Amino acid sequence: MLRRVYVIQYRRTGEFLTQGLFYTRSLKKAGRLYDPQEAIDTAINNIDEGDYEIHSFFEGEEDAPLN
Repeated sequence: MLRRVYVIQYRRTGEFLTQGLFYTRSLKKAGRLYDPQEAIDTAINNIDEGDYEIHSFFEGEEDAPLN
């Protein structure tokens, strides 16, 4: 089964925000959010000056990374 996920990327460094609110260069280790508003709120509250991008894609539930 596919589900839509959202990940947050810090534009300045290209790193992704993890589930624990740290940074990683690995998309596989990026934290997944499942609600677009939650992704926006998380980005606003954790990345300075709106310097972020939110990416959305579909992945199989079995493909979700283990955090």
